[in-house]
Formats: sequence, C-alpha cells, structure tokens
Amino acid sequence: MTDTNKPIPEHLAPQQGELIMFENNRFLERMSRMRPTTVLIVYLPVIAVSIYLSIAGGTGVLPTLGLVLAGAVFWTFFEYFFHRFVFHFNATTPFQHKILFTIHGVHHQYPNAKDRLVMPITVSIPLAVLFSLLFVSTMGDAGWGFFAGFGAGYVSYDMMHYAVHHVQNSKFALFRKIRRHHMAHHFRDTRLGFGVSSYFWDRVFRT
Repeated sequence: MTDTNKPIPEHLAPQQGELIMFENNRFLERMSRMRPTTVLIVYLPVIAVSIYLSIAGGTGVLPTLGLVLAGAVFWTFFEYFFHRFVFHFNATTPFQHKILFTIHGVHHQYPNAKDRLVMPITVSIPLAVLFSLLFVSTMGDAGWGFFAGFGAGYVSYDMMHYAVHHVQNSKFALFRKIRRHHMAHHFRDTRLGFGVSSYFWDRVFRT
C-alpha cells in the first residue's frame, strides 16, 4: 500500500492495478468503492421525486423545467469549483497530503480503477441532503426543481467521468474533446483542466 504519511506530489505517477486504502477495515474499504450503476439506482428516483415535488408544490411544469436547467448549469460551476479548490487544494503538511490523497490523489495515481471513478454514496448522500435543504430553504418548493437539475448534473458528471476513462473510441466529436481535456488534466498538468462534464468554466477562468 502507498505510504500516505509522506507528502504526495501534485503530479502523481499513474500506476496500473488497484489500491487497498483501508487494509484493516473491510467496511470502509467496501464503502470507498462504487460502481456507476449504483449512482443511477440511487439518484434517478431522487431526481424524479424532486421534479414531482416542485410541480406539486405549485411551481408549475414549465417553471420547474427552467429550474431543472438552471440547476444543471449551476452544477457545472460547482463541479469546476469543487474540483479545483477542494480536490486540488494546496496541501502543505503531511496530514493535509494524506487527506488530499484519500479524497482525490488516489484517483490520479490509479486513474483507471473502475470502482473509484464515482463518488461513494456515503459522501454524496449527505451532500445531497445538505444541498436539497439549502435550495428548498431559500427557494421554497421551487428549490426542488433546482435541486433536480443539480442532481442531474451530478449524475451526468459521474457518468461522464467513468466514460472518459473507459470509452476510448467514440464517434461523437464533443465526447472526444471532453476526453482529451480530462486526460490532459491527468497526464500533462493537474493544475489545469478542472471541468469533467464540460470544459466551459476552464475557458472562462483560463485554466
């Protein structure tokens, strides 16, 4: 197992195979791994129920669809911000390097590990509850529509992230461009290219 007590350099050398992160805790090790199908099973019903709650709460069909779109767009900014400033924060101590490796560095060192490409539900569910409460408390029932779009953006992000690592040949030019963008982040410069489902904000912020 990689010694996470040592400082982890920003540019991690990619390796093949798998990494056992929690050797002495099978439960934590199992919960640190997640298949993309789990994300679909958990969150597609949540998105559908959120759309229903928005419409049933009096928001209306067309306004709810607009909120879903707005929430999805907001997700792309959140994805960029979170990846850039949380997943790649400037670690300065051994403990911070260990945290950085645990939350994201492991993905850079083992970029093709199939069950470490989507966020574990033990992390994503608490975040989903937090954001749903935030949106509904500030927007009322209309917040459910916005949350549905935010959740759809998250699901799209996880599916895209899995695809760009494991779908090498695609007839879709946009997908190939997104894949090249993300591979450059992994193998050229991890200080650039923070968008995964989109490279829009990288262009806006010149990263």
